[in-house]
Amino acid sequence: MDFGLYHKHETFIKERWLPISAECMLQEGPEKKISFLKEAQQQASKEIQNIEEKSAFMIFLEFKILNMQNKLSKNGSTKAQMPAQSNETLNTGESKGQITGKPEPEKIDWEAGLAELTFVFEILFKNKEIGCSMKQYKKRWALIAKHFTVKGEEITSKGLRQAFNQLKINKDEGMPANHETYKTLLTMVQEIED
Repeated sequence: MDFGLYHKHETFIKERWLPISAECMLQEGPEKKISFLKEAQQQASKEIQNIEEKSAFMIFLEFKILNMQNKLSKNGSTKAQMPAQSNETLNTGESKGQITGKPEPEKIDWEAGLAELTFVFEILFKNKEIGCSMKQYKKRWALIAKHFTVKGEEITSKGLRQAFNQLKINKDEGMPANHETYKTLLTMVQEIED
């Protein structure tokens, strides 16, 4: 969340959020609450004219929705327990998405480099407060390669391992050039959780 934008429009966000939060509490079940918040987000998008206020409020609502979805998955809802569709290539050379006819999920495009991506995930896995499971630590490179591209290009777990190993032998103690940004991000995440 852009905290500068949030603080600049904090009064507006709180005034706009108050009636929505009251109505949201009346919704039964987390799925209905999430659905309600998504509808509120669409409505706000149409109603708010000031671009900055709209952007700040949309980000705020998106954060609320993600937070609720995280709590839902931690509580073990049936939707959260469903196995995630894999995009791995089957023995036929086709992905499961091609065989089932379902579209494959879009990958997240990382605009920084491989070193920064590996550094961020190292922070995510090593910091217990953030919540990444250490059970997946050994598979992290394959998981990242499955869900990310870097500057629009496909990446491999081997490339990620090499980038990470390069960080470890780097004279800057295993930190990418702009590591301060990522450390600041970690601090903001911790402040949000508190």
